[in-house]
Amino acid sequence: MGTELSLGWVLLDLLRTIVILLPAMTANTFAPFAGGGLPVDMGRTRPDGRRYLGDGKTWRGLIGGSLGSAALGMTILLVMHFAGIGSVHDSFWGSFPHNIVLITVMAFGSLVGDMIGSFVKRALDRPRGMRTPFLDQWDYLLGAALFILPFYPWWYRTLIADHHWISLLIFPVVAYLAHVIANRIGYWIGVKKEPW
Repeated sequence: MGTELSLGWVLLDLLRTIVILLPAMTANTFAPFAGGGLPVDMGRTRPDGRRYLGDGKTWRGLIGGSLGSAALGMTILLVMHFAGIGSVHDSFWGSFPHNIVLITVMAFGSLVGDMIGSFVKRALDRPRGMRTPFLDQWDYLLGAALFILPFYPWWYRTLIADHHWISLLIFPVVAYLAHVIANRIGYWIGVKKEPW
């Protein structure tokens, strides 16, 4: 079924895309609040002495960030349900319980993507906290994308078919701006050591 394209439709569909991907966008914001404790790499080092991930990636941050972001996604799901905008049985993320699993997987995947980015940065000998273009902004989205691949055809129908791909192409710009703003706020309130 075709979709009539207009600026208004694109803007509304972009808003829809942002809501759908919000669990992926916010997981890294929740992680510092739960962070600290045992590092995911357990302090292990490469043969040359460099850490695999570093002290900034902890189990508490991974689990707490995933659960906090998933809780936000589920709250949005319930608000939309009770506001009559959607239904838990027919939501942006599919039907229950598929939507609960998908929201959680998306949140977790974004933090795994962030850890993969850290792994690459350590391999490139980038000191912790040093600005690394692309990896600082997009690693979490790549992780979320990898983790939702098994949910085909949901991602195709929801994010690509019927011209939804137009909003998906615009989304990275919005995600970049949101990433910058969230990191600045995290730095100002003291939960992040760097403003990027």
